[in-house]
Amino acid sequence: MTTDTTSSGSIPHRWLAVPAISFGGIGIGLLLATAGIPYAILAGVAGCVIASFVLCYQAYHKPRKDLVSIFTPLFAFFILVIPNEISSGGPIVQIFFAATITLLAVRVEKTFNAPKAEKKTMKQILNEYIGRINPIISLVDEETGHLIAQSLLTYKFGLYDNAAEKSKETLARLEKITPRQSALERALLILQERAGGFAESRVTTNPKHVFEETDYNDLAIRLRPDQVEDPVALDLDNALILLYAVGIETSPDDEQALEEHQRFIIQILESYKEKLTA
Repeated sequence: MTTDTTSSGSIPHRWLAVPAISFGGIGIGLLLATAGIPYAILAGVAGCVIASFVLCYQAYHKPRKDLVSIFTPLFAFFILVIPNEISSGGPIVQIFFAATITLLAVRVEKTFNAPKAEKKTMKQILNEYIGRINPIISLVDEETGHLIAQSLLTYKFGLYDNAAEKSKETLARLEKITPRQSALERALLILQERAGGFAESRVTTNPKHVFEETDYNDLAIRLRPDQVEDPVALDLDNALILLYAVGIETSPDDEQALEEHQRFIIQILESYKEKLTA
């Protein structure tokens, strides 16, 4: 099904109606004045006022609203219609007003025509990530998926010795899968190493196992080098998210338990929210 993208805010060159009507009215007024017709100046006033309503209409129907352009008819009324020192300036004031609303029309077309990008929720980012790593997920059988889920859940419960053992057991089973999934294996190695450190009340500051450049496309949190504040923490966070994504998709027995702890994964993603949704 095709989507109709044509709208009042997307027709090319519609903004040209603003200078055409405003300057056209001024031009007609000047021609009438040279012919000696009384009140010829009102043609220019009418052109500018009508053009201001055209601009208001266009600005109102854009995906994003420009309040200055929307209120131009009000400005036209006070500047050109109500008798005052400014309106007595005649064609000069009209030309200045026409030029101003022309610039506004260009600004509306260039700046306010595109819809404001909606930031994705962390749940959306997680779901998109799960879809993105489907090639990995499709090669993991149910038993291996169960071991992956248990590795993550025991870590989440603080059973670090068990988490390290489960990770080791899962790695042994993954060796039977071809082609081997490097990112998934490294995620388990990272979890095993960190869990082993926590089991000994030791924080791993210089880990042996880290994600490699070739794993980049299989990671949920992908940052530029200048955005990475703590690469050790980032690797662990990516490992946990990867294991969660594979576990919940491949282990029906653990699906409910993993869903109950989804908030844990969402919180990890939220800690990178500004960088992920920038």
